[in-house]
Amino acid sequence: MKNSKQLYFEMPNKKALGIEDYIVTDSNNFAFDLIVKMVKGEINFGLISGPPYSGKTHLSKILIKNARNYKTLYFDRDYQNILDRLETSDILILENIDKVKHNKSEQDLFHIINFSKENKKKLLMTSRKPISEIDLNLEDLKSRLNSILEAKIKEPDDQLMKLLLIKIFNDKQLKINPNIIDFLVSRLERSYESINLFIEKVDNFSLEKGKKITIPLINELLKWLYLSDSRT
Repeated sequence: MKNSKQLYFEMPNKKALGIEDYIVTDSNNFAFDLIVKMVKGEINFGLISGPPYSGKTHLSKILIKNARNYKTLYFDRDYQNILDRLETSDILILENIDKVKHNKSEQDLFHIINFSKENKKKLLMTSRKPISEIDLNLEDLKSRLNSILEAKIKEPDDQLMKLLLIKIFNDKQLKINPNIIDFLVSRLERSYESINLFIEKVDNFSLEKGKKITIPLINELLKWLYLSDSRT
């Protein structure tokens, strides 16, 4: 039997964003269930909140892919241009509504929610903050959002963290020794953003050094990052 250190993951050639590629654990199962219910027509409204890199856009794309017989409008932050296109759409996906005050679009979002409800449109919204933490001036908008089903994505548990590391390396077409995954799980901060940013750094570091990604290379990067932080 071969030593596990000689085993490597074989990586595909493209980023995987299908429903079968979404990793579900206790950290995000409520959000995944919300999308499944929207696809099945069991609910028409929902909001998914979660930290950066937590898979909110992946879930939005799952809804789009599984609603091919419907006209879908997808908007990220700029909601002003959507108002005159609402009548001809069946599904609306609005990303990053936590930025609505900054973008001066509170009134627009309020009208979109009302129109969608009155005309039985499907509406999915995403936010980096829970509804209770979104900064809003318009009280009517606060009331509308509070009436919508919210699915919160938590920071990854150990199981999800391990699977995410494999998937992200997978998406980058990088061959990784399985021992590296366990090594990173025990050292990285439990956040989607930290996981993604660190893999980006180690990928670039390996290219600069002209070396494969190994535990010694990762240790070298960690030491370099620590020294860089201590100098600032």
